[in-house]
Amino acid sequence: MAFELDPAGMELCTIHEMADLRNARVLEVGAGDGRLTFRYAMETNSVVGIDTKELDIQSAARSCRTELRAKVHFLCSSGTALPFPAQRFDVVLLASSL
Repeated sequence: MAFELDPAGMELCTIHEMADLRNARVLEVGAGDGRLTFRYAMETNSVVGIDTKELDIQSAARSCRTELRAKVHFLCSSGTALPFPAQRFDVVLLASSL
């Protein structure tokens, strides 16, 4: 039986209370399969979603809608060994990585 995570939309609501994502360059640590990423990505300037689980990252990349492909990128990486400088981002989300 399938179930929906966060059916009340509290994750996204909480993120919006904590950070202004409008036109922000976002790094999402623990992006997994992009479930949360795809819910906020349209309002950002860009999103890089990272996760250590290669299969989840591949799934996210495949699931990325055409209109998001220019601004959303996924890569297999650890939050402790980023392959780019931290100052490249305005907001860092760790919503699903705890």
